[in-house]
Amino acid sequence: MKKLFALMLALMMVLTLGVVAVADEETAEEEEVVLEYPMSDDGIMVTVPLNSLYVGVFSAEGTYADDGSVNYVDIEQVCYQLPETYQVGDTVLVHVAGTSTDSTRVFLVSSDGWSRASEITVVGPGDFDLWLEILVSDAESKGVTETYQLNFKGSSYGVNVADLTITTLEVFSGTTDEYIAAGGANCSLTGHTVTEYVSNGDATCTKDGTKTGVCSVCGEEVTVTDEGSALGHSFTNYVSNNDATCTEDGTMTAECDNGCGKTDTITEEGTALGHNYEKGVCTICGEADPDYSGFPVVAVVVIVVVVIVIAAVVIAVVVLGGKKKKK
Repeated sequence: MKKLFALMLALMMVLTLGVVAVADEETAEEEEVVLEYPMSDDGIMVTVPLNSLYVGVFSAEGTYADDGSVNYVDIEQVCYQLPETYQVGDTVLVHVAGTSTDSTRVFLVSSDGWSRASEITVVGPGDFDLWLEILVSDAESKGVTETYQLNFKGSSYGVNVADLTITTLEVFSGTTDEYIAAGGANCSLTGHTVTEYVSNGDATCTKDGTKTGVCSVCGEEVTVTDEGSALGHSFTNYVSNNDATCTEDGTMTAECDNGCGKTDTITEEGTALGHNYEKGVCTICGEADPDYSGFPVVAVVVIVVVVIVIAAVVIAVVVLGGKKKKK
C-alpha cells in the first residue's frame, strides 16, 4: 500500500512538473510575440520595423535587406502592424519612404483586413518620401471602429504590386501640428533651417541671383533666390558718336560694364560745333551768315546760274529764228 501511495505521489509530481513546464513554454512563446517598436532618430516618431514579425493580417514574401528595408515583387498586398490601436476619429501621422515601379495604394485597414479604415493615398511610381496625416474612419461604411494595420496594395482592384521597396515606416499618434508642437523638426514638414547663405554670384543686371546654404537639421544643400541682388546696369565708358551739328550737341554711347550687351546713349554736352562762316556762308552746314555785309557767295552763285540759263535760252531762240529765215 505504501509503495502504491509513493508511486501515485511520484506520478502526481511528474504531472505537476509537466504542467508547469508547458505553462512556462506557453508563457515564453507569448513573450516572444510581443512586438517592440523603437523610437525614430527624432525621438518622437515610432519606427515600425520592416521584417516579417511586424507583418499584419495580409502577409507576403519579401526580401529583407541589412539596411532595414524590404522589397516586394508581384504581390497582391501586404500590411504592417502599427504600435497601437487607433479608434475611428483618431489621426495618425505616417512617414513612409521608398520606391515603386508602379502606383501603390496605401491605407489603414480593419483588424480583419477586409475593410478600409481610411481614405487612400497613392505613392509612386518612382521614389517617394511622404508624410501622411491619416484620419481613421469607417471609409466603406462597414462598421469599422478601430485599426492597427497599414496596408500596401496594387494600383487598382485585381492589379498586383509590381515592385515595391519600403525603406522607412514611422508613425506618430496625432496631427502634423501636434508633431511639430512636440518638437518634431522634420524638414519635409517644417521646412529647412539655414542660418547662413553664400551667394552663387549668378545675379544679372535685371534678375536676382541665388544663394546656397546647408540645413542644420538634415544637412541638405538649400538654394534660394538672393532677393535684391540684381546688379543693375553700369555705364562708365562712353564713346562719342561724332554726330554733333552746328547748333545741337552730339551723343555718346557706352556698353554695360557687366557684359550684358545693353547700351546707353546720352547727350554729349557742349559738343555743338557752332557755325564756321566764310564769305557769308557756314562751311559746315551751308547756312547763310545773317551778319555778313558783303554779297553772299551763295547769291553770286545763284546769279551766275541764272545768267547762264538766260544766255542759253537766248542763244537757243536766236539759232531757231535763223533757221526759220533761211527756209
